[in-house]
Amino acid sequence: MSLTVGSLFSGIGGIDIGFQQAGFDIAWAVEKDVPACRTYRYNFSGATLIEADIRDIDTASLDHVDVLAAGFPCQSFSVAGKQHGFQDTRGNLFYEVIRFANNLKPRVIFLENVPNLTDHNGGHTFNAIYNALAGEGYFVHYKVMRASEYGGVPQIRDRVYIVAFKDIELSEQFHFPEKLELATTAIPLLRQSEKKHPIYYIDESDSYYAKISRIVRMRNCIYRVYHESIKPTQNMMCPTLTASMGTQRNQTPLVRDDYGIRKLTIHECLAFQGFPDSFKFPNTITLEDAYKQIGNSVCVPVVRRITTNILSVLS
Repeated sequence: MSLTVGSLFSGIGGIDIGFQQAGFDIAWAVEKDVPACRTYRYNFSGATLIEADIRDIDTASLDHVDVLAAGFPCQSFSVAGKQHGFQDTRGNLFYEVIRFANNLKPRVIFLENVPNLTDHNGGHTFNAIYNALAGEGYFVHYKVMRASEYGGVPQIRDRVYIVAFKDIELSEQFHFPEKLELATTAIPLLRQSEKKHPIYYIDESDSYYAKISRIVRMRNCIYRVYHESIKPTQNMMCPTLTASMGTQRNQTPLVRDDYGIRKLTIHECLAFQGFPDSFKFPNTITLEDAYKQIGNSVCVPVVRRITTNILSVLS
């Protein structure tokens, strides 16, 4: 019998795919963002997806699960945000994870967030999270892991992963995966001789093109765009993909190929997050929503490697 996972703040299911690839079954998932729910349902046929605010859910209505997983909102802790932490209502949503854990008592809790979580507010925020988990009787492991080092994908994406076990003996058996040798840079994945859909190219008559054409000159790199700053990413890597690709104008990483200057395509962004080729967006999802959803998601291979180690401990 397969071990089961309950997924909170599921988004488009990046964490859930990682668990599935490791051999778990997703018992149920919770997400309130309507476009994200459309994408989730499109890729998880027959899934039990609860489209609701987590604060409105009665945990008594849910099946017991072996693992409770949550990529709880990171905007309150990210260096790209205002860093209001628990003073932001999104930061306080972590305590909904604790409510679910208290009522469902899963054997393991799996959490993912931005690396700044460990240092936010002088470390007090992370201490509060650690102590809340410990207060529920969990033994906590955590590690900041980079996608290119632990997921085998050429993206500079650092995230903190928290794994907490209810049983101390199982906790002592768990370890995070070791680093991998990166097999490729980002450049071969771009297929620069292949013309992409016109929606990705910056029109040469656009004033934005006049600005970026003086900067985006090299073909062997991806340019990170952060507000008004445009800089080449070092070591032929993909910069961190963020939700701002879909929420703010001209924030998508740029490349120069044989046909002009363009944004990373949706397919490329999915590849840099390690999503399987079978993952697709429904035609009801806008380009902006697709970028946002990818940026809000996770590096799937990193999750798969961590959860494979969890499975080996629980089995």
